[in-house]
Amino acid sequence: MKFAKYVAVQVVAYGVDMGSFLLLTKAAHADPILANIGAKAVAGCFAFLVHRHFTFEARDNATASSQAARYFITLACNIPISAGLMKALLYVIGPPWLAKFISDVANVALTYWVSKVFIFGARRDRRPG
Repeated sequence: MKFAKYVAVQVVAYGVDMGSFLLLTKAAHADPILANIGAKAVAGCFAFLVHRHFTFEARDNATASSQAARYFITLACNIPISAGLMKALLYVIGPPWLAKFISDVANVALTYWVSKVFIFGARRDRRPG
């Protein structure tokens, strides 16, 4: 059930991510790699809040700052991986949005596992029951 919640939240967060990316590349004419980084930062803030409260049901406010730190460290590691994969795909795939989509899909399973185990998975962070 947690994975289903994770995927549902990620779909919405991906809308925020892709929407921000398209806005930055089309309206602001930003470089696709820089737009990808900015879009991931915006979507990351959204996803952290929703995953914390909905997906992983973390209720202990005392752990919020440590969870946020772990989440954004993970995001900071994920962004260069995603950007590097996207840059490589841009050499093979024409449209930047498609390269972004493929690189992002490749990261979903990894980020779920990291979120479940290292960010929200500490025993002290779980709600009883």
